[in-house]
Amino acid sequence: MKHKVLIIEDNNDVRENLGELLRLSGYETLLAANGKRGVEIALENSPDLILCDIMMPELDGFAVLRILSKHPATASVPFIFLSAKTELTDLRKGMTLGADDYITKPFDDVELLDTIELRIKKRASLGVPDTGSSSINTPLTWQKVIEGLPEDLLKEEARLIRKKDIVISEGQHVRSVFLVRSGKAISTKVDNYGKEVVTRMYQPPMIIGMDAAFSGLRYQETVKAFEDLTVMPIQRDGLVAHILSQPTIANFFLKEMAAHLAHADEKLLLQAFGSVRMKLAATLADLYGFYKEDGKAVIPVSREDLAGMAGTAKETIIRCLSEFKEEGLVSMRGSDIVIESIGKLSDMRY
Repeated sequence: MKHKVLIIEDNNDVRENLGELLRLSGYETLLAANGKRGVEIALENSPDLILCDIMMPELDGFAVLRILSKHPATASVPFIFLSAKTELTDLRKGMTLGADDYITKPFDDVELLDTIELRIKKRASLGVPDTGSSSINTPLTWQKVIEGLPEDLLKEEARLIRKKDIVISEGQHVRSVFLVRSGKAISTKVDNYGKEVVTRMYQPPMIIGMDAAFSGLRYQETVKAFEDLTVMPIQRDGLVAHILSQPTIANFFLKEMAAHLAHADEKLLLQAFGSVRMKLAATLADLYGFYKEDGKAVIPVSREDLAGMAGTAKETIIRCLSEFKEEGLVSMRGSDIVIESIGKLSDMRY
């Protein structure tokens, strides 16, 4: 089967010319005229590579990359920015978010084709499933990673952590990481103003503490139980040795950690400079991802907890949540928050 390349470009001529060039070179092409549509096509079709402009309506290229890097189905797909913007800050921002390459306009056809071929081959060499060669291959997920762990790593007894109790504390020495068996947890960091900011949520079957397991001797975040939580300790050295022995799994964790760091930086910046509406929209978007079932999410979160996650006062969150309800962005079922569609809330984060 042909490799699929998704082209996200708002300039019609550039988009069509790229599509024709790649089709003549033996690729199957998917075309999107804006970032929002590009995200939809990527999630629906699992392309082998994505070419994406930066300056676009709906969602810019940076936002597209942020969103796709958080979805297991697209997190490992090579992502190449294609833009006339050549400032160093743009290059650095793209690479920090996890872009694989950056080609400036006007581009050389041969250079572009060579880059695409190189990135697809590199992905295959890392053991990432090749969607262009077999319809039965699927991207690696947390569930598949956990199912493949050796039994001797899963011999510890599970522990019950009550809601709001601490699982790990930033600065503690790393001896074990923790596999989430049930419940949910949140990680927090302290910003430059001394305020605690929620940077991530954990749910089964994710592993708490992996960043520290790879990068140092101490935990780099504080993780608390968001609800009653059951975790299983896993000995750090044995797990790291297992991961490093398998390129596919190592690549999965590298992508996960890169996405985590990018998301944490985004939340810290949002806390410092974002409006209350932006903070609440970002928090609800995160919660939607962890409670979604059949296309909607019923979120059983107290207003106090929601305010803590958004980093603002409870009264302010209640007022803003009422505005969201009036605008049709959310509805209520008792004290639970119901989100039928995440599109508009996701757009409000940026």
